Amino acid sequence: MRSACIGALFLICMTAVSAQAATSPRIDLLELANGGVIVAVSSTYGSSWSALNIADGTTQYGWCSAEGASLPHTIVFELPQPYAISSVAVDNTGAQESGYPGISSKGVTVSGSTTSANEGFTKLTAFEAPLGGRKEVKLGAPVTVQWLKFVVSSNWGNADYTEIMELEAYGQPVGPPPKVNVAGVYQTNYGPMRIEQDGTSISGCYDWNGGDLSGNLNGRVMQFEWRENQKKSVGTAIMVLSVKGDNLNGVWYKHGQLQGEWSGKRGGTPPKCTVARGGSIATNLASTGKVVLYGIYFDSDSATLKSESEKTLGEILAALQAKPTLKLQIAGHTDSTNTDAYNLKLSQQRAEAVVAWLVKHGIAASRLTAKGFGKSQPVADNATAAGRALNRRVELVVQ
Repeated sequence: MRSACIGALFLICMTAVSAQAATSPRIDLLELANGGVIVAVSSTYGSSWSALNIADGTTQYGWCSAEGASLPHTIVFELPQPYAISSVAVDNTGAQESGYPGISSKGVTVSGSTTSANEGFTKLTAFEAPLGGRKEVKLGAPVTVQWLKFVVSSNWGNADYTEIMELEAYGQPVGPPPKVNVAGVYQTNYGPMRIEQDGTSISGCYDWNGGDLSGNLNGRVMQFEWRENQKKSVGTAIMVLSVKGDNLNGVWYKHGQLQGEWSGKRGGTPPKCTVARGGSIATNLASTGKVVLYGIYFDSDSATLKSESEKTLGEILAALQAKPTLKLQIAGHTDSTNTDAYNLKLSQQRAEAVVAWLVKHGIAASRLTAKGFGKSQPVADNATAAGRALNRRVELVVQ
């Protein structure tokens, strides 16, 4: 086994408390946080070099073929809805050329389908990826697809392995986003799990260490806080529901570090647990004095609350109304994008916007404190798109 193949599981972007510059970056449609799901890969070296790593928004981690696996290598992505793809990219930056000369991918063919992950593919482009570098290819005209297949026909000469550090695709959605219902029972690598959905709010439970979860749904992407061991163990996670609604794919974090994959299939034996009633915000505040929220949204580069935030804001309001003695700090948090000063200012303004909404709806200002922390208290790794997405959040802290 080649000892140099040490990496980490991938990932994944949502818009809770983000600190974006005035010009928003292009959206890589393959990232899990943006709803992309890897549905097939011909081989992999192991979990630390999973294909998930090529859709994490960074070249720090990558995919490696299994030892001795013969070319070609194939990776298929599923997009959350049809997109008119305008360009694709392969990035070999950071591939282990010093230890394994010629390991970078070389000949790449990209095909697209609107039929399924298995058929209906039409060739979009073919090109040569650079040794240890990145190449983006613009298509002659946008092509509408929902599945993208990357086939690597050659590398730069290594006889045992092929690596890719990142795959990318860019384009515009075709038609309105589909309605998504994630409610149901799933068999996951951490035991049976039940998810319930109320609009864009989600709650759930799973049998592993008496776990429960609460968070929000953005398209097909679930972003949530999980709690185990009588709520003594707390972390965050991101999952994406496949187009057919039969698979969940995601990762989880604890103590700000990526811990591994968390995925499952719909159906099977229901968990023994039951989903908590009576408001997860109030329950979690009572048990730990703190709760992470992913259902509060703002306009880009702004402290203006979006209408999609009303459901979560209403739940905060209900928790405060139910307990008149409750005082809360509303804490704004960002990822590491942009400068420290920018992040601190925007997170403070967004925390103040939440306070202003609650005061407008009848809560005494003396019961609320707004505090922006910028990037200083991450709950996930800022090196990946998934981690950055989880770091953009609002927290409630009992005072």
